[in-house]
Amino acid sequence: MRHLPTSCLDHLTPTDFIFIQKALLNDDSHSEALYSLFQDRESRVTLVEHDKLFEAIDENASPLSISPELYFFVLVRRHLKDAEIDELHIADYVAATLAAHSIGDPMTGLQPTREDLDFTYHVDFIEEMEGLSNYDRFFLQVQCGNSFMALTGLFPEFIENHANHKGAPHLNYYEEAARCAFRWAAKHPLANEFDLKNVYPVLADKFDDTKEALNHLAQDYIFLSN
Repeated sequence: MRHLPTSCLDHLTPTDFIFIQKALLNDDSHSEALYSLFQDRESRVTLVEHDKLFEAIDENASPLSISPELYFFVLVRRHLKDAEIDELHIADYVAATLAAHSIGDPMTGLQPTREDLDFTYHVDFIEEMEGLSNYDRFFLQVQCGNSFMALTGLFPEFIENHANHKGAPHLNYYEEAARCAFRWAAKHPLANEFDLKNVYPVLADKFDDTKEALNHLAQDYIFLSN
């Protein structure tokens, strides 16, 4: 079974807990109780949504000793809520996608055939789709949707500059490619198997709002758009 990066909440680290502890507690007197909450998934959500944790990340300009999963979940959750996208599972999926991209491994588990391809252009996906089984096609469609969600969300200026100077497609082309990929993936049996049946239709229908939320995230955290 191939791996899809679908959740940040399920992959937080002991180092993340230390950061959360410092952000939420004034001393160590309640650290054991806090760790018990951290171990429980529902309680963990309450912790990572805490305003003090967001402020600790937002106000710290230096590199943070936390995982990409915690970093992106906190930021994505806040920005999607601001865009009135309140579904937890959507924020978790989008954050996991960005976390995978941030460590230079956006296609983890998704390459059906070749590992040397740089899927920046939609035509690369179309060419690679030829001759694939229905099973492999699902993973490539997911890869397409995820990649173009990240590109249009975090790097819209890069896409437009590329379009203006090199004749590449403009932003709306990649947006529609991502929507179509998510719609296709939503209808595939593997969407049920990975418990993503309720994720891909939302990403397709609310793609504009999701993209704009990520645009604001990139603007607020300038290093993302460099």
